[in-house]
Amino acid sequence: MSVPTGEARAGVIVLHEVWGLSAPVADLVVRLAGCGYITAAPHLYHRIEDPVVTDGKFKKARRYHDTLTAKGITFDIESALTWIRAQGAQKVAIMGFSMGGTLAVWAAATLRIDAAVTFYGASLASPRWPGILSGIDAARVLKTPWLGIYAGKDASTPARDIQQMREILTPNTTQSAVIVYPKARHGFALDPDLPHHAAVEATDAFARTSLFLKTHLR
Repeated sequence: MSVPTGEARAGVIVLHEVWGLSAPVADLVVRLAGCGYITAAPHLYHRIEDPVVTDGKFKKARRYHDTLTAKGITFDIESALTWIRAQGAQKVAIMGFSMGGTLAVWAAATLRIDAAVTFYGASLASPRWPGILSGIDAARVLKTPWLGIYAGKDASTPARDIQQMREILTPNTTQSAVIVYPKARHGFALDPDLPHHAAVEATDAFARTSLFLKTHLR
């Protein structure tokens, strides 16, 4: 959690990747507070032991991922919402990366938030957990503006699924959009130390995110 100095009228919830509440996520929380947002990043694995996977072993992270439930996820996000609003935020957005990105578009369809941003969230065509809508199903019932940011070379988000989301959003009145970076790979934006980090695309994606948040949280 981080609160900016001075008056802040808006907030952002950050949802972490499958690795847990990692250092890059914590850094982003501080950066967002520096931009004037009351920010919270709930650790969705706190019911286990607040684990953070730092060795890149997906099988280990997947075990934590598989313990999540719709009830627990909803409680954690709504608790973060309550805390941010208690600090004075009039509007609150949610931003998620990978696993968290999957949850961000679901939140935009089901929870009382004001804007949402998904960075390369998978599970577009089928649900990841019982009770959590797939990306495509969430796009059909969006309640709030949503920005979907995807990588063209990401096997977890096939081009056909992204195109279907775009077609769903065409008549949508929530000011939502999908952006695809053709040469980028999954996870290109958050951690600059990873080999598949794409600096140019990440800079552009965060610039678009900044404008999106300013537009819908003002």
